[in-house]
Amino acid sequence: MTDRRRALAKELFEHLNSGKIQVNPEGKLPSERDMAAALGVTRPLLRQAIAVLEAFGLLEIRDRQGIFMSRHELPELIFSGDWPPSMMLEIFQVRMMIEPEAARIVAENRTPEDLRKIGESVAQMGAIIESGREDMESLLSKWNRIFHAQIMAATGNQFLCRIYETVSQAYETASTSLIFRREELRFDEIFGEHRHILDAIRDQDGDRAADLVLRHIQASVERASESLVSSGFKI
Repeated sequence: MTDRRRALAKELFEHLNSGKIQVNPEGKLPSERDMAAALGVTRPLLRQAIAVLEAFGLLEIRDRQGIFMSRHELPELIFSGDWPPSMMLEIFQVRMMIEPEAARIVAENRTPEDLRKIGESVAQMGAIIESGREDMESLLSKWNRIFHAQIMAATGNQFLCRIYETVSQAYETASTSLIFRREELRFDEIFGEHRHILDAIRDQDGDRAADLVLRHIQASVERASESLVSSGFKI
């Protein structure tokens, strides 16, 4: 979590908790436009702060109803400091505990809409690699996060999704200090791993999907370990 996002999330929470931004008796927040104006930020920045608070269960986004405040106590975990790069391997351990079984659940129970969304993220990655554009790394990182988040969302387990969001945010923060050389990123290799996972989900093969996700994360550990070493960290 970047300093800016963390600070804005804390400021938004304090405004809501103190009444500077009014919350109605049912706990519903004002519109994004009004909250962005109150904080003096753009709506995209506000949405980042909302996502942080929602991930930790402080806000609840309800379809077609709006955003609601769920809790009034601020977890220390959110603002106690950034996750260090040296913790990346521990983060991967947690991912290996939850993501393969999530993929198994999705493969065995996925809907056509689940498959469409997951497939779209893989298609986007393929198009980005083919384009060879200069901002390829950041775009692939974005669609990689979307791919894994869509698999989690397709489980239909909101608690699991919140756990994954915490893990994802920790990984994003820990990885920002690392220097990835292009040869370490292995774009085609990563894309192939995602495509095979998609195929297993399409075939509704839960065992294969779980195994492929585990192998994908293990390969990611190898890639991250190389970058940790090249960035000066001991592992």
